[in-house]
Amino acid sequence: MKVYTLHECNNLIARTFQNDYIFTNITVRGTVSNLHVHFSGMIFFSLIDESGRISCKIPKRRSTFLGRNIENGTEISLLGNIKYDKIQGQSFLQVERVIAVRESELSKEQKNLELELEKKGYFDGRNKKVLPKFPFHIGIITSGSGAVIYDILKTGMRRNNSVHYSLCNTTVQGEDAAESMAKAILNMNKKDIRPDVLIVARGGGSEEDFSPFNQKILLDAAFTSDIPIVSAIGHESDDTLFDRVADVRASTPTQAAEIIIPDKTYIKKHINYEMERMKYKMRMWQNACESKFNYQLRLFQEISNKNWGIKEKSHIREVYGIIECQMKQSINDKKIELLEQIIKMAHYL
Repeated sequence: MKVYTLHECNNLIARTFQNDYIFTNITVRGTVSNLHVHFSGMIFFSLIDESGRISCKIPKRRSTFLGRNIENGTEISLLGNIKYDKIQGQSFLQVERVIAVRESELSKEQKNLELELEKKGYFDGRNKKVLPKFPFHIGIITSGSGAVIYDILKTGMRRNNSVHYSLCNTTVQGEDAAESMAKAILNMNKKDIRPDVLIVARGGGSEEDFSPFNQKILLDAAFTSDIPIVSAIGHESDDTLFDRVADVRASTPTQAAEIIIPDKTYIKKHINYEMERMKYKMRMWQNACESKFNYQLRLFQEISNKNWGIKEKSHIREVYGIIECQMKQSINDKKIELLEQIIKMAHYL
């Protein structure tokens, strides 16, 4: 039995595609996905349907003419030749002609859903929840087996190791992913000790990998969540409806951790600033209270010198005593309020 080298094997496969007429001038229909125009002028994309996908390339010499009719989400029929890329080890359709283009049903459904959500205020900035300044507890909704969770924890621990995390292991790809993530959001909201903020995350992928993040069941769960949600899906080039519904969007899971978790150095500087601000406020309060107290004292002395009876003077002393106590209590209350703010930040260290 002959043993082929990798080079020989790849050449054999490539010749098979080249010599078999069935792979020449073949017409293929599908929905365009992952469209990418390379700086060299070549156009790369995938044709997909419910059963699978095929990679496609448009050569530089034809890209200007053929590329103008191709967009993500369009249903298209292409004429071309099936070839084999010996370096990548995969087949692809080299496009020679675009036969027909029309908007796919999936693209129409997506646009209708987007219009519906926009009318309901899902994308309105006024409905966005504000992230907590000092979160102590962060909920992470993602796949427990991927690298995403480790990226978030590594970044979070580097910035502040006092933060606690709750992982909700979910499916982030495939038919059941949207429902799985929606249930995770609802369950996090029902916990007795709820997280201060949620991160819904996954790594990069193809356009169809992100389809769960465009499904209504997940978008409804995100919009109705009482806990602020940060979307951390894929990379900067990826854009989903979930990104727009979430309260904050991060381009990567790592950036999500950086947005949510303040750095310890910043907190220490902030505490020093708050301490100085507290001292200043206390001086201002004491000065204001002393001015009021001195005014009341002068008023009391003027009244005491008047030719009033014992009963009236006793009542005035009682009122003066109440005013004095209220002023002291006001100063103490302000001290407690400012100290509580600083203690909360100190606990975060």
